[in-house]
Amino acid sequence: MKKFYAILFMIMVIFSANAQLIITEVADPNNNASARFVELTNIGQDSFDLTGYNLVRWTNGNADPTGSGADLSSYGPVAPGDVLTFAKSSSTFESVYGFAATAQLTTGSVTDSNGDDQIALRNGTTIYDIFGVPGEDGTGTAHEFEDGR
Repeated sequence: MKKFYAILFMIMVIFSANAQLIITEVADPNNNASARFVELTNIGQDSFDLTGYNLVRWTNGNADPTGSGADLSSYGPVAPGDVLTFAKSSSTFESVYGFAATAQLTTGSVTDSNGDDQIALRNGTTIYDIFGVPGEDGTGTAHEFEDGR
């Protein structure tokens, strides 16, 4: 299994070499659902303009995204190496992790995943980066993060 994950990681690195902003972490802590978050990181060498980008979530096995997603236009440009953290609850996030989140996204949004959903960074409706497989319930798959990160 470790070999599979190593190969998957290398493929992701190769294909994301041109990408600059990627989903670097998603969390559904088992002891605190209010501490859920989604993290994005600019791994490129240039600033990344978020105009027109949004974060969306596919809930469970739904083929279509849940709602219109969270508009990220006001959070850019993102400098090289910068990290954006979007929390379900800003106050809970800060008390649990010890630093402030970039922003709080409302309950029921992309940050409110229970760990078996799919999350994507999109430009309009074009997927730029994704965690999971839309239309697939993530339970029991490699992209399940229920009660974890």
